[in-house]
Amino acid sequence: MARLTSRDIQEILQALEDGIRFIPNLSKAEKLTMRNKIRKQFIWLSELSSPTAGMVFHELEKRLSDVFSLYPYGVSDKVKELLQEKLMR
Repeated sequence: MARLTSRDIQEILQALEDGIRFIPNLSKAEKLTMRNKIRKQFIWLSELSSPTAGMVFHELEKRLSDVFSLYPYGVSDKVKELLQEKLMR
């Protein structure tokens, strides 16, 4: 398996950030804090060697558990599909 490119990582993180829009009743400060936590995952993702979609998704869920717990139905599935697509190459 190849490493994730910086463009792939940016697309994955953007999908995670886009999911924040669908979380109801969040203040601007809370959204900003969540976006900041998501963006901090860039370095970790860029250092992975031979990642798998399941491993990356599980680790993201663990690192961003407070964000994933608030996502509405379907957002995490879209992220999982995007990871599989990016890591199939």
